[in-house]
Amino acid sequence: MRSMMTTTATIDTKITGEFRAATERAAVFPSNAGRLRLTGEDARDLLNRLSTNLVDPDGAAGEVAVTVLTSDRGRIVDLVYVAHCGDHQLMLTSPGQQQNVIEFLDKYTIMEDLEVEDVTADTVMLTLAGPQASAILDSVDGIDAMRVALPADPDDADHPATYQLICSDLDTANQVRAALESAGAVSISAPTAEALRIASGQPAYGSEMSDTYNPLEAGLIGAIDFHKGCYIGQEVIARLDTYHKVQKYLVTLRFESDGGDASEAASTLPGARLTDDAGDAMGLVTSATVVPTAEGADLIGLGYVRTRALEVGGRFGVESEDVDGMSAVITAQPLLFGGEKPGLRG
Repeated sequence: MRSMMTTTATIDTKITGEFRAATERAAVFPSNAGRLRLTGEDARDLLNRLSTNLVDPDGAAGEVAVTVLTSDRGRIVDLVYVAHCGDHQLMLTSPGQQQNVIEFLDKYTIMEDLEVEDVTADTVMLTLAGPQASAILDSVDGIDAMRVALPADPDDADHPATYQLICSDLDTANQVRAALESAGAVSISAPTAEALRIASGQPAYGSEMSDTYNPLEAGLIGAIDFHKGCYIGQEVIARLDTYHKVQKYLVTLRFESDGGDASEAASTLPGARLTDDAGDAMGLVTSATVVPTAEGADLIGLGYVRTRALEVGGRFGVESEDVDGMSAVITAQPLLFGGEKPGLRG
């Protein structure tokens, strides 16, 4: 029997405190992102030829590029960050995607000088994010960690600087975390980190990114250089963009309903269909969470919606075996790294 729900959601007071502190100051939390060490004279040149964005072969040490590895069908293999570390490249992958990325690189490495080492288990990484992240990091002397500043949309104040801090071991990571906390950062739990991800419209592998989706659909147009040379999947992606053939787009959603505690639906909403007034499928929900608001809490999420139904304020029915009497409203079309807003009306 389907449960009836309400627009009133409840949220743990700890998560509320962590969420607000993170959005007002800065949050620090463990990162499960994969870490690959790439060496060889051809590393950057090969990455530039295999991925969507410019990875400048002549780039200077310290530069960080965000780019997408795509299949020959233009589908997402992974969203990765490439940090130029002088004598090697550090690639950050989505959590658990190291082996898939290694296999992708190996498939297209013929005569190039490239060696890839998975150093995820040999290091510990912390994420520092929030409006005061840069100031807090600069205020702490002697941080024993490699800093990687992740690129973001420079025109979007809602996506301030995010840093990945790579430490040699757990003890060092704990010391770094303590120093950041003393400077004003707040340690947050995994549920709060997930709530922040969804609230900011960041796609995650396995939910909003996979070989089911292409980078244009996932709002990653800002990580695509349409003026660079060829790369794997380039022809497909260019054709989709040129001829406006993208079939669906990632959106942020707010859920509304008429009975029960809406917060209970967060774990069951992923996979639910989004339907129009005629009951036709217009998309699906990929992630959901509860976030604090001035009035209490909202049930929000991410999902994909067909291009023809893409409009801020657009309302859909939500169909799932586990929920009933619920609707979803589009609140935005997230573009993680900025760029043209394709297809968005309203």
